[in-house]
Amino acid sequence: MSVTVKDKKEEKKEAEAVAKILTPDERKRLLIEGIKKTAVPAFIGAAFALLFVQAADKIAGKPWYLVFLLVILVSYYIQRLLYPMIDVRIKEFQAKDWLYVEFLTIIYMLVFWTLLLN
Repeated sequence: MSVTVKDKKEEKKEAEAVAKILTPDERKRLLIEGIKKTAVPAFIGAAFALLFVQAADKIAGKPWYLVFLLVILVSYYIQRLLYPMIDVRIKEFQAKDWLYVEFLTIIYMLVFWTLLLN
């Protein structure tokens, strides 16, 4: 069967309808939420780095992956409680968003921990 020009135009219109047009207020809200989703893991990572520098003798014999797991689990629950308080909509979070903020938390923790150890 051959595809007509009319069929192609209809498919293009359907594809365009899927894209959501954001109003300036929605765009501003998403920008502010993005900044909050970046700043909160930075502070949590810095807090964990300070904690680990203070308790270096207690965590010296522990495997590194258990330390990372502890950071991930505790920071996940901290962020689940903290984000609604600062007007970040966690109901709209997907798995990739949680992975993003947890990855940032780990990276910031490692960066601050390295800076504090030097």
